[in-house]
Amino acid sequence: MNFRRILLTLLTGAAITTATFAQSARQILDRTSSKLKSSGGIEANFEATRFNGIQEAETANGQISLSGNKFKITSSSLTTWFDGRTQWTLMHGSDEVNVSTPTAAELQQINPYTFLSLYKKDYNLTTTNTTYHNKPAFEVRMHAQSAASTLSLIIITIDKATDMPLSVRIKDKKGVWMRIRVSNIQTGKRFNESTFKFDTTQHPGIEVIDLR
Repeated sequence: MNFRRILLTLLTGAAITTATFAQSARQILDRTSSKLKSSGGIEANFEATRFNGIQEAETANGQISLSGNKFKITSSSLTTWFDGRTQWTLMHGSDEVNVSTPTAAELQQINPYTFLSLYKKDYNLTTTNTTYHNKPAFEVRMHAQSAASTLSLIIITIDKATDMPLSVRIKDKKGVWMRIRVSNIQTGKRFNESTFKFDTTQHPGIEVIDLR
């Protein structure tokens, strides 16, 4: 076998191997996406940590309620409601709630399940086997194809037994890391539409600041 044929064989094999890994990662995320979307309403606890370099800068604990593209996030410092179009953000201790229409890029940095709408395009996918708190898991890496992408790298740890995400690590285009750990996931929850809207009657004395 001459050198050109050897080189061609190696390159072809590498291409097939890369495609196999990408397909495997895609299949894992397809299963997770399908599982989450068919699970009805979802409620989970989370721990969100922002990093300066490798040092933890700040951490917030809270709860997320999720139904389709609607969510409510409650933490020790704020509560955010999103009804699929409008977002309300109330800082605890404040007498104002800000109302906005967030962009897709802004939503990507708020909702830990944002990868569900991103992985099918604009990202290259790879996967490896790992363990998470002694649980067998997949680690799926989403590498942005464009340097202009708001999120340059997303790393999702997925429980092999349940197909549910356990941890999401996000690196934005400025190099800032955010880690979101999820626990106590409950599925099949039923939420009223009011769950994802700010209710003035429940927050008397709060001024609504419309930033739209």
